Amino acid sequence: MNSSEKPIYFFSDAHLGAGSTEQERIKIRKLAELLDRIGHEQARCFILGDLFDFWFEFRRDIPKGYDEILELLRATTDRGADIHFIGGNHDWWAGEKLAALTGLVIHKEPFIGELAGLRIYAGHGDGLARSDRGYRNILRPILRNRVNVWLFRQLPRVVGQSLARMVSGGSRIYTKQRNLRMDAEYVEAARDMCEDNLDIVVIGHTHEPARIVEFEKGRYINIGEFYEQFSYGVLMNGDFVLMRI
Repeated sequence: MNSSEKPIYFFSDAHLGAGSTEQERIKIRKLAELLDRIGHEQARCFILGDLFDFWFEFRRDIPKGYDEILELLRATTDRGADIHFIGGNHDWWAGEKLAALTGLVIHKEPFIGELAGLRIYAGHGDGLARSDRGYRNILRPILRNRVNVWLFRQLPRVVGQSLARMVSGGSRIYTKQRNLRMDAEYVEAARDMCEDNLDIVVIGHTHEPARIVEFEKGRYINIGEFYEQFSYGVLMNGDFVLMRI
């Protein structure tokens, strides 16, 4: 297959580690199926955040419980797939350790560039809604502050991971309820971005059903989530298709 014809995959919001044992088993099985397809095609893939319900690279350790997905990702990149990871609000702190274990290309900011001849913004989506000022202007800067990150990194893994689990579930529920209220603002933000020389704005984050909104200029694509819906997007030959596995 010619590289220009290869599909480009997008998925997000598996929140690995957040479900019951059975839910986690299903998520891993679905991810294994999708990653096998990506590896077989040696395709490019963008993971748009919150693959993990919590990821942080402590000074001496990484969070426990992710061995299966780390092995799947490494096996996929070893087959020639080009996988890019753009952190979400639960796993933005991914860095050198995740890259070394998996072969992922880690991005600290959303991807903005050309794919398949189209100008594309690909990111998690947190902070895009106009009224989400508290998160964008206060909480996110605090959580990503270099000093705060350094201090948290000094904690033993078991302490840091326990603290994260205490807040993660409530954060996930609150985020979903808030994002449903802000739905129109995500569409509005995407429309404005497309007016500024973009063809496609693709995000996850909101946990709403996957959908495509066509504008006079450009498209807003929310790829849904890989937590219960197991939806993802594929871009090929200029056409963006939403699928489920």
